[in-house]
Amino acid sequence: MEETPALTKLPPPDPDLDIVRLAQQRSTRRVAMGVLYERFRERVFNVALRVVGNQEEASDVLQEVFLLLFRKIHRFRATAVFASWVYRITVNVSLDHLRRRRRTPTPTMAAKVLDGPQDTEELSRPERGAVQKDLAAHVQEALGALSPRLRLVVVLRYLEGLAYGDIADILQFSLGSGKSLLNRAHAAMRRELEGRYGPDVLGALPA
Repeated sequence: MEETPALTKLPPPDPDLDIVRLAQQRSTRRVAMGVLYERFRERVFNVALRVVGNQEEASDVLQEVFLLLFRKIHRFRATAVFASWVYRITVNVSLDHLRRRRRTPTPTMAAKVLDGPQDTEELSRPERGAVQKDLAAHVQEALGALSPRLRLVVVLRYLEGLAYGDIADILQFSLGSGKSLLNRAHAAMRRELEGRYGPDVLGALPA
C-alpha cells in the first residue's frame, strides 16, 4: 500500500503582489505606487515615529522610504513578502536618521503597548484615565532607555503585531536572536517599571 505524501503547508499569498507587479511596469508605476503609499504610509510613519521620536523627522523618514521604494521597486522579487521588504527599508532609513543625529531620543509610544495595571477596574473613569496616562508616560520613558535595536523588536512585535519570523526577516537576524532580544527588552523595561507598578507590569504583553 502506497503511503500518502505529506501535504506541504504553503505560505499565504502576498496580498500586495499584484499591485507591486503593476508598480514594476513603467506604464502603471505611478498609479500603483499611489496605491502602495495609501496601504503602507501609516505603518511606515508609526514605525519611524517610535524609532526617531518626533513627528517631523518621522515624516522625513516616510518621504525618504517611498522615494527609495519608487526607485527600487523593480528589484523586489516575489521570493520575499513585500510588507517585510517595506518594513526593512523603514527600519534602515530610521536608524540612519538616528545615526546622523548621534543621540537616542525618547520615542512616542502609544498606551496600547501595555493594557494597564490589573487593579484599575475599581477606579472611577477619570482616575483610571489618569493612571493609564501615567503608565503610558513611564512606558515611553522605559522604551527610550532601550537601544534602537531592542526598541525596534518591541515596536514590530507589539505595535505592528508581527510574528517572530517576520521580525527576524526584517531585522536580518536568526529567529532565536529575535526572541533573545525581546527577552532582553522585557527585562530592561521591567527594571524600569516594576518599582512603580509591581513585578507583573509586563503581564499584559503577549509572549
